Amino acid sequence: MRHHPVGFLPLCLAILCERCAAFMLSSSLVLMLCERYGYPRDEALRTAGLITAAGYLGSLPGGLVADRLLGPRRALTGSLVLLMVGYALLMLPSLLALWPSVAVLVLGNSLFKPSAQAVLGRLYTPTDPRLDQAQVWLHLLINVGALFGAVVAGLATQRWGWAGCFAVSASVVFLGRVCLSVGRRDVPVSKQTDAPSPSNTPTDHLSTWQRVKTIAALTLAMLLFNMALGQVEGTLLVWTGQHVERTLLGFTVPPSWFVGLPALLVLVIAPAQLALLPGLQRRFGVFRLVAVGLLATSLAFLVLFPAVLWSKTQLVSMGWLVACHTLLVIGETLVGPLGLAQVLRLASPRLVGADIGVWFISGAVGYWLAGEIGALWVRWSPIGALVILTALPLLGAGVLFAAERKRSAE
Repeated sequence: MRHHPVGFLPLCLAILCERCAAFMLSSSLVLMLCERYGYPRDEALRTAGLITAAGYLGSLPGGLVADRLLGPRRALTGSLVLLMVGYALLMLPSLLALWPSVAVLVLGNSLFKPSAQAVLGRLYTPTDPRLDQAQVWLHLLINVGALFGAVVAGLATQRWGWAGCFAVSASVVFLGRVCLSVGRRDVPVSKQTDAPSPSNTPTDHLSTWQRVKTIAALTLAMLLFNMALGQVEGTLLVWTGQHVERTLLGFTVPPSWFVGLPALLVLVIAPAQLALLPGLQRRFGVFRLVAVGLLATSLAFLVLFPAVLWSKTQLVSMGWLVACHTLLVIGETLVGPLGLAQVLRLASPRLVGADIGVWFISGAVGYWLAGEIGALWVRWSPIGALVILTALPLLGAGVLFAAERKRSAE
């Protein structure tokens, strides 16, 4: 990080803390709805998908608020305060407190996601080659937060119950707020102008219509990926608790720890990606790399077919989950950081938060679809759900490969 702007570090620490708290909730949300509030499994999966989707769907109005009313930096600090309040409300055991806390958390997320990216965009010029690496660094730290969040959620819930778990979440967000306050002077109000500016970047000669089509294609890719990733925190979490042999060296691994497995794998894959990324982009381009990410996502669920079939009569090995998560992480490290960096480059300078909000809406639709597919898994057929999860990312990869071939021909 030493070659990045000074304000990049406090922003990274704030995002790290926010993601840690968020994954403490997401890794246990389905279980909490079932165990604490008595939801049936299919309704818990659908409700969890809708809650997650709402946080993404609010990113567009949240981005407009950050752009037009508060400014990205003020919106970012305010969002952390809202998140602290939301997690504190979840400490209350009553069902009456559930939906007010969810509403506050959704509002906080709606401001946090676009404003954090808008602040990041102010640290770099659109042509700065460090922007792609900055997104990979952020992705790495987000997954560190996810790993700690999933592990801490399992331990805290076992030791102190749900109230203790969310007390820890609120404390972690407070720590992120402190980090951002300490580095506040290093986060610029306007765009940086002292960054390296290469003479040729992928977005230099795009027309407005080409930029819109590019953002739309990348947003579709992210939608399909989020549809698949949402299964980790929902369907696969429930399936793991019921059908996977989780005993390791005499210790029974909590199901929520498997939600943190992709984050652990990112810690292995992302450093290699940081080293190889410049060469891969020059050789293949962003579209082809994102398409490869969708192809890996499709393969992740293809490998689960035998495990799901065998799980009807016996507990299956954790190795199947490791294989699935490894392929998902390959997809994640290609689709997310590269797509988001490209959208930041293409975004209108006056509406960065709103344009990023459009990107995050793909998360809303993706996680909503994830909840619906999870309910389909429970009510109808796990194999039918796997067919959908395998086919749609594969179709998306084909569309991106075809679009890149057409663009190259032109």
